[in-house]
Amino acid sequence: MLNSKRRLAWLLAVSATAAAACASETGAELAPTRAANVEALELALPEHGFQVETAGMLIEPGDDVRMCEVVVLPGDSSERYYVNRIQSVLSGRGEDLVVRAADPGSETSAIMDRGASLPCTRAGEAFGEELRDVLRSRGRYSDEHFPAGGGKVFQGGHKLAVEYHYVNDSKDVMLAKAKLSFHVVGADKVQHLVRTASFDNFTIYTPPNGQSSHLGECRFHEELMVSDLVRRTQRYGTDFKVWIAGGERDGTLVWESQDRRESRKTLAAPLHLLAGEGFRFQCDYDNPTDRELRYGVSAADETCTLDAIYWSPEDEGDATGSQDCLLFNVDGDGIARPRF
Repeated sequence: MLNSKRRLAWLLAVSATAAAACASETGAELAPTRAANVEALELALPEHGFQVETAGMLIEPGDDVRMCEVVVLPGDSSERYYVNRIQSVLSGRGEDLVVRAADPGSETSAIMDRGASLPCTRAGEAFGEELRDVLRSRGRYSDEHFPAGGGKVFQGGHKLAVEYHYVNDSKDVMLAKAKLSFHVVGADKVQHLVRTASFDNFTIYTPPNGQSSHLGECRFHEELMVSDLVRRTQRYGTDFKVWIAGGERDGTLVWESQDRRESRKTLAAPLHLLAGEGFRFQCDYDNPTDRELRYGVSAADETCTLDAIYWSPEDEGDATGSQDCLLFNVDGDGIARPRF
């Protein structure tokens, strides 16, 4: 995995440079001289819970920017928040949102200063890899209800890395920002900790004015229960399919999405997968442009990612390790698989 992380950093270096260049033309240095189009972020305050909001950044017309900001949950470390629902909203021209939490006491948490804001390709690269997924949203709004008996646990002062992508195709300066609502329940309502596994296929390529189809496969290291599947493709993504990989059910189709707006599948019943079983997933693309289409973080690029919402059937505290999977190589059968 160390080799994969190094390759990921190399792969995204060009995108990082581009993002930084865009940010140098936007951001705080323009704030005093330009009036921004500021809209209120409409998100109801939870009956039981709290909200947090990023400070935001000014985005110039025509800019395509990915930013990472740090927000801190209210209260001190003695307080525990048992959360079974998280809502989010982005201001206008927001494309997607990824929120991750730093482990309290970790080196990553120590370097995440409250209100820190910088251009990024992903939060782990910006702040450190000791981050756990909280929320992923394609589009301006999301409302994630965790499965019955499941949820996430936070503490007062918990630091969140809020990563958001904006494409300002208007004629006005826009204020890009995000707001989150955390719905809190009693501790007895959260018997298992819900997490997200991200399977990323970096091998995708579509020629100019062409079409392509790409298969990837990732398997879990532990016995898990999966309740939801989420696709992450961008504007050129078309069909998206997911099958079970491994075991007696190998090749069983569990989801087909023909529109990127159909981005989430809540399974009728949680899927019980054993160690060594996982998912095979296919991303299809239609490229109407005169340029090559590859993996990247701007609106002109594409992604091929399957997220699986899961928990351990024998969850004790925070024992389950990361199940993320990075795909850089295609095997002889045409399926991209990880190299360990």
